[in-house]
Amino acid sequence: MKSKRTVGSTVSMVLIFGALLSACGGNGSSGTSQGTGTSTTTGTGGSTPTSSTSTGKPAAANFDKKMTITMYNAGGFSPTNQPPSNREDDPLRQMLEKAVNIDLQMTVPPADQIKPKLNTMVASGDIPDLIFMTDRLTAVQYYDQGIVADLDSVMKDYPDLYNRFDKESWNAMLYKGKTIGMPGYELVNGINGWWIRNDWLKKLNLQVPTTPEELLNVMKAFTEKDPDGNGKNDTYGFATGILKDGNFSYPGNSGFGWDAIMMMFGVVPNMVDSIDGKITFDNTDPRMKEALAYMNQMVAANVVDPDWVTTNDVTALEKKMLTGKYGIVYRDWRSMELSSQQKMKDVSGEVPDWTVIPPMKGPHGDQWVSFAQFQSNSWTVSKKAAKDPEKLKRVMSLLQYWYADKDSLPYFSYGQKGIMWDMVDGKPVRLKENMANKDLVQKWQWQGNYFLPRRSNDALYFNFTNDKTDGYNKINLKYIKPNKVNPYVLVDANDTLYNDRIKYVNETLLKFIVGREPISNWDNYVNTLDTKFNYKKYKEDVLKQLNDAGIKP
Repeated sequence: MKSKRTVGSTVSMVLIFGALLSACGGNGSSGTSQGTGTSTTTGTGGSTPTSSTSTGKPAAANFDKKMTITMYNAGGFSPTNQPPSNREDDPLRQMLEKAVNIDLQMTVPPADQIKPKLNTMVASGDIPDLIFMTDRLTAVQYYDQGIVADLDSVMKDYPDLYNRFDKESWNAMLYKGKTIGMPGYELVNGINGWWIRNDWLKKLNLQVPTTPEELLNVMKAFTEKDPDGNGKNDTYGFATGILKDGNFSYPGNSGFGWDAIMMMFGVVPNMVDSIDGKITFDNTDPRMKEALAYMNQMVAANVVDPDWVTTNDVTALEKKMLTGKYGIVYRDWRSMELSSQQKMKDVSGEVPDWTVIPPMKGPHGDQWVSFAQFQSNSWTVSKKAAKDPEKLKRVMSLLQYWYADKDSLPYFSYGQKGIMWDMVDGKPVRLKENMANKDLVQKWQWQGNYFLPRRSNDALYFNFTNDKTDGYNKINLKYIKPNKVNPYVLVDANDTLYNDRIKYVNETLLKFIVGREPISNWDNYVNTLDTKFNYKKYKEDVLKQLNDAGIKP
């Protein structure tokens, strides 16, 4: 067979990527770009349910006087599709308004302007009554600045709303012993997992890998033994990538696969964790050294496509999966939906037998597919609104109706009745023909800005077209690692070395992986972190934060 590009080629790509690292900053989080909102006309979408609380009493009966409520909705799922400005074209807005007798003025900010726009509004004194916080740090900062109120005294009056979320989600709302918000929407766990070409396994008479050693052997076979049978040396065992800023994973989520490799050894870059009651710092943990040595083996064995260092977004990784030239990939649980299968057929001429497998168990017993999502998003109430007892009552009643009213839940999960769903034998079902109509779906896509009450495990909400998809997610859900430490570590504004420290860690880990830095230099790396980047002081600050949050080593 012809030889593939080797590590030398990979290193040359890394040199190119190094320039990208030096040019990029930030924490790795990014939003989609904002498009122009489209105007929507009234449809014949069926009836609107009677406004009521879960007890069956008309909510609006308690509110004789109409009141204006302002809402900053940064949590909607369709920010590029703005709700209609005309109330008559927005049945979901009408439902919320009728339920508690309000004039709802909702702002849906562009995804890339969430924080700047809110900061501008607050600076001008135009503070919304209800503010959706996309992360815990922003909520904490606004609370410390006296902009948002705590909700401890009021939540007891809204038991249906409180019971809508579990205790762990509410615990995530605590700061300095106060409840500074309510959960915004349920987060989906087990999104990414291990996909493998089952047809390649069968052809090469291989078993599903269960350990790191078995995984590497399967990757080698997929690379070297012509699994697609075309007589060419053009396949790879593993498709992966890295974020543009050099991070190996998204903040609070899973990345392109390297982080899943590291999790076999119980670590993830820039993570603070707990093992047997002891706080651990993964960047310098000895298990990270083991993980890097293993990853270097993978690269040296040429089982990873050398172009991985320039695969910097989900779309690029998806394209690799579509080509049919890769045997293992760490991807979204919906990757074999019918639309994706059609793309595979268009690109490679076939629909490979991709299937989800459990993660491999590492040398220390770690078998995780990803960390549990932390309830970092929240609804907060401005102090200005909370000072008005009637407005506070109206705001909380609005949230309780939106999230806890059983009759309205299908509308705020699936959209317009008679178009996106309908009742059949007393249960909501998707109207498959309409959901397959791209123009119709696009027309009503703006309703996604109201879907925050949807359940994270609701298969009807996700509208699966492959009967196996829900099962793929259930496999991943069996291997979710608890995440009860790292989310409480906030960036210290006084830590002037924070960004440089993260950059140094990411760049050095990359060098270890591709072999530009021998793993024998591990101690030098740890020492540099301590001396040049004051890692010791950072760890002391983290331990203090965790102690203040009630998390003790």
